[in-house]
Amino acid sequence: MQLAAFSTPQIKRILKVTSLEDGVLEALMLVKRLGPDVKEGKRRQFNYIGQLFNRETAAGSREVEPELMETLIQATKVGDHSTLQALAASKMQIAGDDDVETEETENGEEEEVSHEYINIATRWFDGLINNDVKITKEVYSVQSVDFDRQELRKLVKRVHASQESWTIAEVNEGEIAEVNKGEITEGNEGELDAAIVSAKKRELDAAIAKKRKLDAAIVAAKKSLNHFLLTLAKRMVVNDA
Repeated sequence: MQLAAFSTPQIKRILKVTSLEDGVLEALMLVKRLGPDVKEGKRRQFNYIGQLFNRETAAGSREVEPELMETLIQATKVGDHSTLQALAASKMQIAGDDDVETEETENGEEEEVSHEYINIATRWFDGLINNDVKITKEVYSVQSVDFDRQELRKLVKRVHASQESWTIAEVNEGEIAEVNKGEITEGNEGELDAAIVSAKKRELDAAIAKKRKLDAAIVAAKKSLNHFLLTLAKRMVVNDA
């Protein structure tokens, strides 16, 4: 995903013009902190970001316009501030080049600080999701700031439960599809009772719909956990500074 290659101020500017929510920014910041050797972690995070984009579009409140996004990305790559200014003015009625440069300057220190707490939150997130005993102990042992440990346990449990439900649903969908594939073919569909065929197709459609709902549940659960850990890590870094 090209967005992850940009600086934090550049990403913020693009997301502001496209009216995307903070969850997308947080997810991109997390993936920026993953090293080149963490390929699987990056793949999962990019999938998560894609789900966030799809959810925004499905919700209908903030449709991600591909042409606008591509124009913003290309303009940012080449430093075309006039195009960025025009797009920002038409979409958000915000100031142009001068404000853009000021924003980058003001966010310089913020970016350096954010990298530290985002890196911490990323490590915590992966550790908690993967049941890493050492990292789990590290998170719950934080003493420099107060936080709701019971709420954190609830959020982690919610992610695990959503993932387990999704796995079960995926297996169920596959089994139903295989059974239907064997029983209903182009050659014998007409021989089967229409009601039976219809019932089997409805069963498969229901399984697919259930898995889609669970996809959304996983996205929501991960987003909540991400936000909690980012907030906790930021408070800890600021408090220890």
